[in-house]
Amino acid sequence: MDIAQQETLKADFDRDGFVIIRDFFPKEQIDEICRRAENATKDIKHKGMFSNVTKGLERLDDYFGELLYNGAHVSILEMLLGKKPEATTASFFTKNKNDQEIHPHSDAMQGGVVWVALDEVNKQNGCLEFLKGSYLREEEFAHLKADEPTDLSDHPDLAEAAMNSGDIVFFRPTTVHWSGPNLDGSERRGFNCFYVGNSSKDWGKNMGGKVINKVKDGFKNAL
Repeated sequence: MDIAQQETLKADFDRDGFVIIRDFFPKEQIDEICRRAENATKDIKHKGMFSNVTKGLERLDDYFGELLYNGAHVSILEMLLGKKPEATTASFFTKNKNDQEIHPHSDAMQGGVVWVALDEVNKQNGCLEFLKGSYLREEEFAHLKADEPTDLSDHPDLAEAAMNSGDIVFFRPTTVHWSGPNLDGSERRGFNCFYVGNSSKDWGKNMGGKVINKVKDGFKNAL
């Protein structure tokens, strides 16, 4: 990626609060992510609203720890944020049921989220959707909650993040985002990594060493 491309990405990210890069991961790596994630999570049972999400992949397979800390996306996220991101956790998720829906919301934590499409994602099977520039108007959207429906389908700043397998989206967690239900029943898997923008060591000095768990909780709805 040359300087001009970096500057364009940064300008788009600063304006909209998210940016998509197409064909970021090759098919071979997508296949390996899927294989390892499905193997690592096959015996895990979840309940509740986020039953389709497994966080902490880096603790289940060192491969995901390497991706979380040293993946090719990390330097790009650092460029977009303008500071070194601090990794918190990686997760694998599916969306095979109509009731698996995340409503419009923003997350309280500052930082960045990396969201990788493992399958084609579109409006019919519940792609990510954003309100462009909403991270610049946090108070306006502070009332939104991931478990409470809000219809933003006619909002002028709406953007659908339709993606193919291997595409990646970088976004600020404070950008309003959501994903609808899987209406057509197609396979819809994803992998993501969560980061904060400041060193967790500095945060830990002021938060009794509990920063990482707090950050993970803050990011729990960013899917």
